Amino acid sequence: CEERNNLMIKKFSKRQLLDQCGFNAEETQIILDYQKKLPILVENDNVEGFCIDARDLWKQLGEPQGKFADWVKRKITTKKTKGGTLLFVENKDFVTISQKCEIANTGGFKEHLEYFLTIDCAKNVSMMENTDNGALCRKYFVLMEKAVKKNIEWEIIRHPLKEGYKAMQKALDEYMLRMVQRNADDWDYRYEADALNVIATGFKAQEIRSYVGCKDNITRDSLTATYNEYLLKLQELNIVYLGMNMNRYDRYNMLKQSFDILFPNAVPIKDDVDINRIIENKNKLLEEVKEKIRKIA
Repeated sequence: CEERNNLMIKKFSKRQLLDQCGFNAEETQIILDYQKKLPILVENDNVEGFCIDARDLWKQLGEPQGKFADWVKRKITTKKTKGGTLLFVENKDFVTISQKCEIANTGGFKEHLEYFLTIDCAKNVSMMENTDNGALCRKYFVLMEKAVKKNIEWEIIRHPLKEGYKAMQKALDEYMLRMVQRNADDWDYRYEADALNVIATGFKAQEIRSYVGCKDNITRDSLTATYNEYLLKLQELNIVYLGMNMNRYDRYNMLKQSFDILFPNAVPIKDDVDINRIIENKNKLLEEVKEKIRKIA
C-alpha cells in the first residue's frame, strides 16, 4: 500500500549530527545510513510519541517470522511477560491505523492495519530478534532519540541568538551615531561579530568554518548549542557595554573577562584545537584593537 500516515519525517544532515548534536563519526554514520531505511516519524517534535513505523522496522530486521501480520502478533500485540501480562499495551506502546489499499487488477479496496511504535517499544522489539541487525537497529533508535532531543535544544538557543544579533546591530548603530556621528556599516557589524567569535571560541568565522567543515557562510549553524549559548550571552553583555559608551578595547576586554568568569569550563570547538592558540588569538584581538585606538587618539 502506497498510502502512508501524514506525520512529518525528521531527517538529519551530516552537518547537524556532527556539529550541532556533537556525535562522533561512527554514531553519525549509523544515523545517516539507517534514517534512510528506518525514518523516524515525529509529530510536533514529540520523541515520546508513536513515531516508528513497525513495517519499516520489520523489513530492516530481515522480515523475520514470515508475514508482517504474523510478526506483529508474535512480537507486539500478544507478546507477554513471564508473569503472563501483555508486554506492550495498545495506545501506550503502540497504536494502530486503519488504511484503505487498492486490490490490484480489481478496482476494489481492502482495509488493513498499520502499526506505529514508541521508540522504547521499537528498541525492545529489535533486541527480541537477538541478531546483529536487531542490535544495530536498537543502537540507531537510541542515537536517533538523542539526536532529536539535542536538535530541539539547539533550536531553542539558535533562534534567540539570531534575534539577539539583530538587537546587537541596532545597539552598535546607535553607539556609532553617538560617538562618531555616523551609522555602523557592514564592516562594523562583521568586525563586532568576529570579535565575539574570537572571545567565545578563539577563532574568527573563517577559521571556525575550516575547523568544522562548514561549506557556507552561516558559521554559527555549525556550532553546538553550547557555543551558541556562549555567543548569545556575549551578545547580551555587548549590548549593555555599548549602552555604556565603552570603546571597542574596553568592551572586548570586559567581554573576555566576563566569558572567563561565566564559562570557566568552556572546551575547544574541536578536540584537536591547541588551547595555547586560543589564548594567543584572544590576546591578539585585544592588542590589535588597543593599537587602533592608540593611533586614532
